[in-house]
Amino acid sequence: MPIITFFQDIFAATKGRYYRTVGRHTQKYCSKAVKMSRNETQKRIFFIAAICADELIAALIKVDQKRQVQPFTGRTIKRKLPKQQISAALRVYASGILTLTSHHKDVLLAGAGLEEQELLGIWCRVFDYSSSDMDFFDTVLLPAYQQGGIDVLSQLIGKTILDHLFETNDAMSPAEAEILQDIMLEDAAAVVQSAEFRCKEA
Repeated sequence: MPIITFFQDIFAATKGRYYRTVGRHTQKYCSKAVKMSRNETQKRIFFIAAICADELIAALIKVDQKRQVQPFTGRTIKRKLPKQQISAALRVYASGILTLTSHHKDVLLAGAGLEEQELLGIWCRVFDYSSSDMDFFDTVLLPAYQQGGIDVLSQLIGKTILDHLFETNDAMSPAEAEILQDIMLEDAAAVVQSAEFRCKEA
């Protein structure tokens, strides 16, 4: 979805269930991205990552339909979803996207005009990472992806998101795993492409 259209939708829905559950978090992340980014490419990288996480989580809990997540619709959403659970699920997915971009790290860093630790530091601040979020990325997601690729990574991301959002967290079905992988690959590619655009311009 175009970034401008996304923000128009957020502002149009400020009193609805989508905004109360997911949109307000995304709006906060994007506001932080504006303040912390040093160039337009950095801002676009963070915006796209935030929007991707927003659209997936909103679709899973049925407050928005921009993503097709049909295989997950048979699961029972938790009756009460505190804001901490929603924001945790958003951060998990953002971490998954960041992990997937690691094979294109040089492109991402060149486009953003940042060193690796600078990019990671801003990412953590934009998405309000706690120390446990950082540890999950460093000690769980990255090693899992390096050793088992997208199959293992998507299973970890899926299980953790299910823990936050649904009553049961049994293993994903093949159909759920397939659609989550497809979405993750598409979203990671969008983040990398936003950095590639600046590299080509330079």
